[in-house]
Amino acid sequence: MIPSSAVRRLFFLLALLVLVCAASTAWAGEVHFGDGNVLKGTIHSFKEGELTFSTDYAKKNKIPVEEIQTITTEEVVTVELKTGGILKGRLVTRQDGSMGIELVPMEEVVSLRWDEIKYINRTPRRWKGNVFLGGSIQTGNVEVTSISGGAEAERKWERDRLSLRAFHNYVEQDGEINSRNTFGAFKFDHFFTDRFYGLISTELLKDEFKNLNLRAVIGGGVGYKFWENDTKNLEFELGVTYFSEDLRVGEDERFTTARFASNLMYQFTDNLKFTNYLLVYPKIAQPAEYRLRNEASLNTRFTENWSFKLTHILDQNSRPSTGVKKTDQTFIFSIQYEFGN
Repeated sequence: MIPSSAVRRLFFLLALLVLVCAASTAWAGEVHFGDGNVLKGTIHSFKEGELTFSTDYAKKNKIPVEEIQTITTEEVVTVELKTGGILKGRLVTRQDGSMGIELVPMEEVVSLRWDEIKYINRTPRRWKGNVFLGGSIQTGNVEVTSISGGAEAERKWERDRLSLRAFHNYVEQDGEINSRNTFGAFKFDHFFTDRFYGLISTELLKDEFKNLNLRAVIGGGVGYKFWENDTKNLEFELGVTYFSEDLRVGEDERFTTARFASNLMYQFTDNLKFTNYLLVYPKIAQPAEYRLRNEASLNTRFTENWSFKLTHILDQNSRPSTGVKKTDQTFIFSIQYEFGN
């Protein structure tokens, strides 16, 4: 016979285990929205009138705030107001049906409206971007080696943004180099409003097979952000640049150009994303003469940070050096690592 004391200890341990399991699966918050919809989970973030709510079965459920009827949270959230103030506490629904926040550690409930909020649980500012690498080796009748790689990085502050880009391509066939080029870009933006900004930029290109020791483009301008959310991003920029081409053979060129740029991102699904980066430099004195670079990429993500990347690069010069073609196209298949997301 098992002693009664042992039975009591076993019963106590089982009861404690049940309580621990129940606590671990308890929901931290609840939101009622739309036509009788209810989600139980935690607030991920809030931005531009859209609440992102996480559950065990879906990490990011996006809910327009005009559809939210009631909301409560058990976890403490950080609310940044449009006035610049910061509140920390638990969101609650008050007796009159309005939203409030129970401040910690005071436990005082104050009223809060969605149109007063700029961010909830904003991700700390940090570098984000990607690094990618592709290549191939072919042996036999033809000996071909190709390597392509690059990186993009971006850092945001309250009103400023810094963007960096770099790309290198190398191809060797039967012991002879037949393609080698390097591109780099730097851009600093200052936002006057949430969408309108001023910028200074520098773009550099070295390509010996285009007769270029170095192309340097330095200038400034303005930009406007049409879209910015997790699904789509679109920006247009217009400015003026000083354009310098140091040629390997022939007379170097210096002139002034306009600068038109666009940057597009569209997330088709959680794992499929399209991006397009366009630069056009029409010569101010002769607008029919221009330089153009366009980078279009399709990314297929297979883990949280890793993806396959297919890139098409179009590079055009309307008036190239003698013996150099106007248009170059490069297709690259690579593997990419994203950081900072």
